[in-house]
Amino acid sequence: MSYTKATFNEQILKPINLIHKETLDDNDFTEILTYLNAFMLIGENITCKNARIGELWNEIISDTLASLCSASSGFYRSAIIVLRSILELGCNSFFYYDHPIEYQMFKQENLKADKYVSTLVNDYSFFATKYIKTFLPEIEDKQSSINSVSDFLKKNYGELSDSLHGRYNNLTKTDGLQLKYDKVWFKRYEKHFLSVLSILAVLYVLRFKDTSDANIKSLAKKSKVVSI
Repeated sequence: MSYTKATFNEQILKPINLIHKETLDDNDFTEILTYLNAFMLIGENITCKNARIGELWNEIISDTLASLCSASSGFYRSAIIVLRSILELGCNSFFYYDHPIEYQMFKQENLKADKYVSTLVNDYSFFATKYIKTFLPEIEDKQSSINSVSDFLKKNYGELSDSLHGRYNNLTKTDGLQLKYDKVWFKRYEKHFLSVLSILAVLYVLRFKDTSDANIKSLAKKSKVVSI
């Protein structure tokens, strides 16, 4: 198969427009958009606290919008892969907030972004119970189990990595290249989308002890890893 400008329009762009309509008509976007707005507010709040870390959140929010647009266009696996990047960069933003020298080196030396979620948890005890206790001593009374936050991060990251590395059951085009709306795949994406936003909201609420916004608080509760 090869494309010309005309066939690209007919076989790609026009079907995408139809998928947009089907996606919006067939799904209630209220929860998605409510929590998207709450997530964007988290980015704004962090930027107010630290403009340098806010640079990362500009990228995180841009990726979040790109992921949602991809899912609404029928590119479900691609959209899920971007969610992995959002989770990774989101975790990096909280790590670098507390490690400003490392962040400066990351920028100054243009270092490889190798602080993967699994690396942060395994090598730095990132948001394990003992890590959280350094800024929130009462975490043991709030968490659903020991290391509930870090365990959720690793589980979520692993599930998203399965899409990136192409486990067969995570492939979407095994029956051809036709672009079409698939409600089952969109709902699978929606579950991952809300899960990523929720756990990053948990990190925000715990790290900054900020439960002032009802929608951010509600978003953080969705992961059920801590009582807020």
